[in-house]
Amino acid sequence: MNKENRLTFKTYVSGLLQIKELTILLIVLVLGIFLSISSRFFLTTNNLRIIMNGLALDMIIATSMTILLIGGYIDFSVGSMLGCAGFMAGLIMQAGHSVPLAILAALGFGLVLGAINGILVVNLKVIPIVVTMGTWMAYKGLGLIMIGNASVSNIPQSFKNIAQNWELFGIPFNIVVMLVIMFIGIFLLKYITFFHESYFIGGNNESARLAGINVSRFVIIMYMLTGLMAAISGLLMVSRLGSALSTMGQGNEFRIVTGLLIGGVSFSGGEGSIVGTFLGVFLMGMISNALAIFGINGNMQLVIIGMILVFAVSMDESNRRRKLKK
Repeated sequence: MNKENRLTFKTYVSGLLQIKELTILLIVLVLGIFLSISSRFFLTTNNLRIIMNGLALDMIIATSMTILLIGGYIDFSVGSMLGCAGFMAGLIMQAGHSVPLAILAALGFGLVLGAINGILVVNLKVIPIVVTMGTWMAYKGLGLIMIGNASVSNIPQSFKNIAQNWELFGIPFNIVVMLVIMFIGIFLLKYITFFHESYFIGGNNESARLAGINVSRFVIIMYMLTGLMAAISGLLMVSRLGSALSTMGQGNEFRIVTGLLIGGVSFSGGEGSIVGTFLGVFLMGMISNALAIFGINGNMQLVIIGMILVFAVSMDESNRRRKLKK
């Protein structure tokens, strides 16, 4: 290979590595090979099913959060909204009411909680992370008040069957729902003006306003959609577990946000993709699964995931500063 061809090849490889999705995919593959060699349990059908079921619940929420974060807004209350919606459905079914009523009530509750987040962010004009950390605590407390700090059981078998037994061409229902929502999200972000405007809003909020984009409407609607996705995830979690545990949703928000940042969605907005988010959330699912396989206790898992979040934020900030210098 002559010098000119070497330079061309080097430039080509360098260009590929700048595609964030490809870089994350390579990391996922390398980690997958390492875990396959390190543990005979990793590649078993049962373990892969566990990873994908967990991934599905996170990715349903992460799809709407991707568009929200591209627009420069964040929601740390998704775990608490997931719990509240799950508790609402569980209590309604425990009281003897129909499954459809419980599902509709939970979805409506998620929309309302999301709308509250959006209205607070728009009207208080406080940075979203502060607002949603506040509602994260408030919604968590509300959920525990609803169930009296006790888990909700006596869930009808017909509801349990949704996530435990329903399949489409052998694919579990949770994963089917995730794939449908993902593909809808990809389509909306690319082809529908309202959602594609998130890149302009995240790139420069004030310029987007001056250009005639209704930023307040975007914020409220996207927070409502995020609340709705959290409710869907909560319903599927209750169905999968067969009960609404009092710890439902705790820690999900940090795992999802970490997956978003690892997947290339900038914390400051303006860039990212749903495919990148999927790879980032999948990587986080693999890491969580690996920690469990190797017997790392729950508290240490939180420490490790927290460290990964700090690393992801620092890398995102480093990339942002580097771009500003150019």
